[in-house]
Amino acid sequence: MKIKFPLQFGLGLAIAICAVSGIPQAQAQSGNFSDVTGNIITTSDIVGGFSPGGDRIVRLAFRTAAIANAVNNAASGVNQQLATRNLPIVANGALTAIPASVQESVACACTGRGNAGACVTQIEQGLVNGGANPRLARNLALSLDRLTANGQVEPARLVGLVRAYNALINNSSAQFLSNPPEQLRAVQSVLSILLNAAYGRA
Repeated sequence: MKIKFPLQFGLGLAIAICAVSGIPQAQAQSGNFSDVTGNIITTSDIVGGFSPGGDRIVRLAFRTAAIANAVNNAASGVNQQLATRNLPIVANGALTAIPASVQESVACACTGRGNAGACVTQIEQGLVNGGANPRLARNLALSLDRLTANGQVEPARLVGLVRAYNALINNSSAQFLSNPPEQLRAVQSVLSILLNAAYGRA
């Protein structure tokens, strides 16, 4: 028997990471013949790390305006599909429609309309009941919170969802992956739509 595994997702080409440095200028020394002024260079500046207590801010952004527009248009489409309970099936396995109740929970979580906290909990419980690791299921469900609110996707939220999804997939059993819960199929559909839009413009 051949087992078909759910999709894994990546987002590297469509997201740019910008580090904005707020490191203050060093004051010039006087009286000791020092000629070093300006920012103090450290190894974290060379390798891209940063100190959590420092003034550096890391921002994620879509690489181009075309990518941002495509993803946001796709988010509006996802919201409409969820509202009509017409989310497409994208993963291997059952070709049955994703149940309306699952789409309702995903719509509530992604848009932030209604009791989003209760919807996130329903998604989490569906994943756990299907055999997912409880911590990873919680992370995945929480990463849906306001993902497509107002037809806008924040890059950091999308990256967080991709990471949470991949972590759950990478740490799941073959049995879980061969018969995924409906909540996972719904997340796969939403992610596929958004990432296809991003890669189509990358």
